[in-house]
Amino acid sequence: MNKLSIESIKQDKVTIDIQDIADGVKIIVSGDIDMQDPSTLLDPLFDKVHNGVLSSGLKTVELDVTNLTFLNSSGIKAIAKWIMKLAGTEASKKYQIKIIQNKAIAWQATSLQTLTFLVPGSVNVV
Repeated sequence: MNKLSIESIKQDKVTIDIQDIADGVKIIVSGDIDMQDPSTLLDPLFDKVHNGVLSSGLKTVELDVTNLTFLNSSGIKAIAKWIMKLAGTEASKKYQIKIIQNKAIAWQATSLQTLTFLVPGSVNVV
């Protein structure tokens, strides 16, 4: 189990695993998220991560999507909604979000970089 006590998710064609890293947690998403409303899966997860990171004082969340072959626009919106939670977070409690992408996957190359503009200085795409 990870620092935040969040269980892995296996649903339809997607697997989401949360692992500990030195100063935070890493969310590893693989497979396809092509459900009509992925926010029903992603919003509760990102809420748990956000609240857990704030309450435990962690400083980094890595979102590894290198093996996520498909995510529709509603899924990208769910990621954006999570990132926007940082905008209303007290400066001393803010954490960094590092999105690890696979540039060979078209939706990642075209969509992920724009997320860095939502809360400048808080999101990195590598």
